[in-house]
Amino acid sequence: MEFESFYRLPDEDDKGFNDPGHYLLINSVGYYKFESFFRMTHRRLGRKDFYLSYNHAGPMTVRLRGQQRMLAPGSFFLLRPFEEQYYGHHGEQEFFAYWVHFTGYGAEELLHRAGLLANQSVQAGADDRTVELFEAMMEEVRDKKPGYELASSSLLSYLFSMIARRNASDSVFDAGPVRNEIYESIKYIHDHYAEEMYVGRLAELAHLSTDRFTALFKRITSTTPQQYILRFRLQRACELMKRTNMNIKQISGLTGFEDQLYFSRIFKKYYRETPSQYRARFHDEG
Repeated sequence: MEFESFYRLPDEDDKGFNDPGHYLLINSVGYYKFESFFRMTHRRLGRKDFYLSYNHAGPMTVRLRGQQRMLAPGSFFLLRPFEEQYYGHHGEQEFFAYWVHFTGYGAEELLHRAGLLANQSVQAGADDRTVELFEAMMEEVRDKKPGYELASSSLLSYLFSMIARRNASDSVFDAGPVRNEIYESIKYIHDHYAEEMYVGRLAELAHLSTDRFTALFKRITSTTPQQYILRFRLQRACELMKRTNMNIKQISGLTGFEDQLYFSRIFKKYYRETPSQYRARFHDEG
């Protein structure tokens, strides 16, 4: 099999890295060309990071949300952290695919804007510009020149914008105005996350019933409004702990957590370390 792989950090156990301290960060990137002796990739427990694949040539088999599908050339597909990963050849036919593993607290927002959270696979069409972007990301991670992390993540962000433009004509819902109301509610969460927030109030702003709003919101973001709000608040808390000298109590209050003990408990549940341990780790590294 012909392939190339480039890593930001050694990844011997093939489990990847979760880094909530950066907005977007590429862990590894590469390509592979199938040959008949190459077996399917199957990670039952997934990885800690996101996986985006671009099938440039030939058909591919991929399992998405428990269903096995055949993807044509020009298709992207996304796998979330800790999601089962099963992909590879289709009927032992040749294919050529690029891939990238990435992490960061801004990843979900960018994927949402690209339409990849709602439509786990996207048919964008095979083109040379996409290949150029992947090749440029590979070059940055391979050479590791000063600023390569920023440069490579910027290229990935641009790739998301290209996918969003190509995906713009595909309606997530039949009713465009309803879709726009959901997007406006997401913007409202981003602007008012530190305030007391109820799903019922968000539904009112979108002119929808609570049940309808929740169902459509989950279809866009692959998560409930409550979970989205919680994760966004935690992401903002991570940024403040890394970049400011405010104490944990101040940070919990500024990010919408009135109870510091609850904030610490939920933070440890999501990041597997306490806020103080997280802060010490990043300040030690700085």
